[in-house]
Amino acid sequence: MTVRTGITTRGFARALVLGAAVWAATALAGEARPGPVAEGARYAIIMQGASGEPQYAAMHRGWVDSLATILRERFKFDASNLFLLTEQPKPGEERGTAENLRALVARLAQQLKSDDLLFVMLIGHGGGEPQNAKFNMIGPDLTAAEWKAMLDPIPGRVAIVDSTSASFPFLAGLAAPGRVVITATSSHAQRYHTVFPDAFIKALSATEADADKNGRISLLEAFTHASRLVGLHYEQNGTMSTERAVLDDTGDGVGRDAASTGPDGVVAGLTYLDVVELPKVADPEVQQMIVRQQTLTEQVDELRRRRPSMLPAQFDREFEALIVELALVSREVRRRTGGS
Repeated sequence: MTVRTGITTRGFARALVLGAAVWAATALAGEARPGPVAEGARYAIIMQGASGEPQYAAMHRGWVDSLATILRERFKFDASNLFLLTEQPKPGEERGTAENLRALVARLAQQLKSDDLLFVMLIGHGGGEPQNAKFNMIGPDLTAAEWKAMLDPIPGRVAIVDSTSASFPFLAGLAAPGRVVITATSSHAQRYHTVFPDAFIKALSATEADADKNGRISLLEAFTHASRLVGLHYEQNGTMSTERAVLDDTGDGVGRDAASTGPDGVVAGLTYLDVVELPKVADPEVQQMIVRQQTLTEQVDELRRRRPSMLPAQFDREFEALIVELALVSREVRRRTGGS
């Protein structure tokens, strides 16, 4: 009996070569530096909405401060690229109004480049009807459609976390190919105040959130760990969970939760808020190789992010060329730096 495998001898050999190149690039590049380096410049907007009550005002302000501290101190965000729009602004912050937000996003649309990353997190309350869902702001609120109209002109990559109640319509409302969208709820009916923002912020710096043990926490890993913390919160309190976070990064607006499988998660798994510094060596020629190694790694990651929108043959062709060169450069870096 003949079994058809769907791959020719030549294709099998090619797969073996490519697989070896992938292994070599991964292993050797890992020897030369701690991990892949984030592309482009990084920008962040932390948006605090109207709290409504003193207890929420204090809680939301605490989350804003915690996230800002992580971005500044752990992820080394440039202070000039970190924007806080808050209910009661401190020095260097702006009041969280629609007018101020529009002006800021318009400036960033002119400033960002295609390989830059803009991270946005909404902290506060959500509301409105499903077809007209809103993030509650100081003064006029903004709907999901209005948020999308603001963000679409951004030329760089965008990742947005709406951590509020009734945030689910923002998943489809903000969806775009390659854009990471996370909402704290999986249904507009989940209207109770959420604990997801606290869990997500904690996940960004939790060692146990680093599932692949590469020393970094991707947005997918933060989302997954935060979802676990939310579940644990309700379990420990002996109450039924009133929220379930979902993620979309394919642009179809459907998304999935952390316990489900599906196409969503590839882009989020390759999106980091930190940046890893390259090792410094005395030999300028080797240093140039290390820079090339970084560039190739970034190109591989970007190609993987674009894979859903590419023809399989085109992806395979470009991926093979990059990964083979990366393996060769990494091997030479390892040889020149005394790696075993």
